[in-house]
Amino acid sequence: MRLASAEGAAGLLEAIEDGGSTSATALLALPYAEDAEAALGRLGALAQGATPAQRGPVLAAILAIAGQPRRSREPLDPEGARACGEVVISLAARVDAPREERAIAISAARALAEKGYADPRRIPVDLDPK
Repeated sequence: MRLASAEGAAGLLEAIEDGGSTSATALLALPYAEDAEAALGRLGALAQGATPAQRGPVLAAILAIAGQPRRSREPLDPEGARACGEVVISLAARVDAPREERAIAISAARALAEKGYADPRRIPVDLDPK
């Protein structure tokens, strides 16, 4: 939490994009940043281009940010959040992806849809309990 307060979303995104040992720590801290929502667009792009091993932590960060309660302020980057919603829906629809990865992507898509950043009708339901 202290790291998120000190660096903010922009600083943490820099660390994530630089890679290395600080990347994992920055991904874990990002949801605690006051302006974390502003990172959704970039996180979506990172998830889309990530290797399967890298994608899980990025999707977890997206879910942690998207799942936060709505704040009473103007959205920080609605276009980025919508772009992120498109990415997580496309990742959720990949039947060749691991089930755990798809489940996180579906949860993130639902959280973004609750805030109006994704179309809930496009979110896959094949993993839902029957």
